Order: sequence, then structure tokens, then C-alpha cells
Amino acid sequence: MALNACANDRSDIVVGDAICLSQVPPRRTPLPVATPAQRAGLLAAGFSAQAVHIADVIGAAAPLLASGDTTGRNGTSAFNSHAGTHMAIIAERAALEIQAMTASLECQLARIIRLQDELNNRNATINNRLTAAGIAIGAGAAVVTGGLSFFTNATIPTVAGMVAGGAGGALSVAQLGVDATGELRLRQNILEELWRAPERPTHFGMRVWRYLNARINPGDQTPREMIIASWRADGLIPDQDATSEPPAIILEHAAMSTDDLEKLQLLIEPLQARIGLMSRDLGRLLEEFLERSEAAAPSRQSAPTRRRPAA
Repeated sequence: MALNACANDRSDIVVGDAICLSQVPPRRTPLPVATPAQRAGLLAAGFSAQAVHIADVIGAAAPLLASGDTTGRNGTSAFNSHAGTHMAIIAERAALEIQAMTASLECQLARIIRLQDELNNRNATINNRLTAAGIAIGAGAAVVTGGLSFFTNATIPTVAGMVAGGAGGALSVAQLGVDATGELRLRQNILEELWRAPERPTHFGMRVWRYLNARINPGDQTPREMIIASWRADGLIPDQDATSEPPAIILEHAAMSTDDLEKLQLLIEPLQARIGLMSRDLGRLLEEFLERSEAAAPSRQSAPTRRRPAA
């Protein structure tokens, strides 16, 4: 009976991610790509290579370059407020995409941890039942063996002890494979999309997606490729050539153990870290943009003061 109860408790836990679902607004036109001339112009204007890269990633190279294209009094550089506003709006949109992606990953991690906690609680309950059953078998065997020892036939208590030992052994074997499993129902499988790398993603904002698939220098790995390489280096996925089909840990979530869920968390962590680095790079771009606009401030022409008509 104890074994049957434990078996029934092992695989009926389900946790989903419906609470995490967030529709990524589609973009009807592709993000603009910086031309070599625009990149060279931004570098010549004093922007760092990292700032130029992230400006290209979010589609802001043209307005960033145009923000300082006008000339103020005495031939000094002036600030183009219209282009600067456009640049600021693009940067804000990129920041919102980063925040949305971070929230989606944190929510999915919370659901994974919730299932993990449920399984740990279930495992504790199953082990308690098996322990109690083992104690009961041992106590019963002692009573039966002691009572039967009064009979002259020594075979009877010996057989009773063997039966009790067999039952105890069955419980010990059951404890070896007692870990409960649960189902993680993902309607938004972020890791699968990261692996398959579609041209138009549904779970990533376009600017975040371009960042994950952009190379800083020709021949460099993209952040996405670095993430997958780190999974292999850490032994989280099989060490084999890249295939179009994701590993089982990414696709199959119907019967997950606590160890499987721990591995799934470790798969998500480097993606979180890379998106955090995008936020850092965006902050660097905005800081350099702000410094440039402040440097151009003294050359801006103030609007003339209107005189009131004489009474």
C-alpha cells in the first residue's frame, strides 16, 4: 500500500507559464543598418567602438550622427535637437525591450522554481511514508518472530523474518527511484527560439534579438553563439555539432525532476547575463550621447526675447 501511494504521488504536478505570457509587438519594417560611412563618422566624432556597435544594433546610427551635424556660431558644432529627440526615443524603446525580456525570463525562472519547490515537498512526503512503512515492517517482524519463537519448529520464525526482510528490501529499492517528477508547460519556450534562431522571433524584441545575433568584429562569435558554447562547456547539453533540433532538456518538459529543473535554470542564466550586458552597453551609448549634447550646449543660440508693445 505504501508503494502504491508513493507511485501515485510521483507525477501529477503541473506548473505552467501562462502568467508570464507577453506579446512582443511586431515591427512592420526592418531595423535600419548603419553604413560603413556612418560608422566611420561616429568614430570620428568621438564615440567609442562599443557605443557605435550598440547604436547600430538598436537602429540609431543615423539620428545619432545627425544630432551633431549642424553648425553653430563661429563654426562650432551645434546640437540638432530633432535628431537628438529621435535618438532618445529609439534608445528608450530599446530599454523597454530589455526590461520586457528581463521580466519574461525572471517570470519563467519563478515558475521553474515553483515546480521545483512542489517536487521537493512531494519527495519529502514520499520519503516520510516509506520511512514510516519501513518502521512498521520492522516492528511487525520483531513481534511476529518473537511470538513464533515459542514454537518448536525453528523454520517458522525464520521464514517470517525472511518475509519481513524481503518487504524491507522492496522499500529500500523503492526509495532509490522515489523522486517525483512534474510537468512544466511552456507556451513561451524562449530557449527553443534562441536555439532555432528564426529570422523574425516571437519571444524577443527586435533590438534585443539583433544584439544577440550581431558580431562586433568579423569572425567573432555572436552573443547567441557564446551562450550555446557556454552550455556545452558546462556540460548542460551534449557536446556535439550544432543541429537544427534543440537538445531534449529544452524541448521535453513532461516529466522533469528537480535535477532537470536545476539544469534548466542554468541554461537561462547566461541569457540573462547577456541581456544585462546589452543594458550596460546602452547605458554607455546614452552617457556618450549626453556628454556630446552638453558639450554643444554653449553654442546653441537662445531664442530672442520678445518685447512687449508700448502701452
